[in-house]
Amino acid sequence: MDYPEIQAFPQVDPMVDREAFVKLRAPYFGASSAATLFGENPYESAADLWLNKVCGAVVEETRAMRRGNHMEAAVANWFGVEYGLENGGPSRTVRKAEHMYVLGHLAATPDYWMDDDLVEIKTTAHTTDVPLAQWVFQVQAQMLCTGSQRAYIVWVDSTLNIQWEVIEANPDTQESIFIRSKAFMDAVHEEFMPEWIEREARHVIAMFPDPVDAIESGERGMELVADYWSHKSAAKHYEEAAAKCRDELFSLAGNHDTITLDGKEIATLRSRKLAASFNHKRFREDQPDMYLKYMNEASTTRVLQIPKNIKAAIELGAQ
Repeated sequence: MDYPEIQAFPQVDPMVDREAFVKLRAPYFGASSAATLFGENPYESAADLWLNKVCGAVVEETRAMRRGNHMEAAVANWFGVEYGLENGGPSRTVRKAEHMYVLGHLAATPDYWMDDDLVEIKTTAHTTDVPLAQWVFQVQAQMLCTGSQRAYIVWVDSTLNIQWEVIEANPDTQESIFIRSKAFMDAVHEEFMPEWIEREARHVIAMFPDPVDAIESGERGMELVADYWSHKSAAKHYEEAAAKCRDELFSLAGNHDTITLDGKEIATLRSRKLAASFNHKRFREDQPDMYLKYMNEASTTRVLQIPKNIKAAIELGAQ
């Protein structure tokens, strides 16, 4: 595949000026989002990313993000020393990357370089012996944007164990990232969410908070309505049945905290201290001015409702 020419721009350190860092990357599809388009990011869906791009939402810096930024330099230096020792040579110099690399619509801000290889530093709450999929997608996109053929992912897990793995450039993966991210950015610029992006009700509500008129859905609409109400009714039935069983188990246990079968524990009903709660009603009565000061403004949403006659027809058809 023929790619555009690689461009390089001075990188802004997010620890120094996060606002400028975000502004610099905003027009592009960032390498760190590549996994999202392939369903490999457990924290963000493609629809979430599309809405953030279209609405210009800024992801707030979290404590975990700040912790990772502060640990980067120390982990990078450690990696340079350990890599040298494991390969029978002196410590390797790992230098901070100073540029953002742009390939058409795609942009990458790598962490470090070691000679011509990229070094990406990660911290994670997981305990893992292999790099997470979203990291691999990220460095593939970074290698594409920089022209590098190799990247090292170095990560610190929840036990403070530091590991690394080398990732070689994969042209097929890189081509898929480039094509899919291009289609995604085209959709962002057109403010149209394409059908291949799976969306949930919350995404549609965010896109169309004030709907108007009616839409003729055909048979598919009726199928969905029937399935929705059937599942909802079944869920209510099972919840009620489960509640009845729970009540009978408490009656069976009485003053005992454990139920056994042939001496083997099959259920427990032990006391548990509940979390403290805030008495909103009393606070509103005792401190009305303070209550109004801190009360959030009422918001609106969209609610799915099925007419009674349609519910009745669905239930009749299920009999």
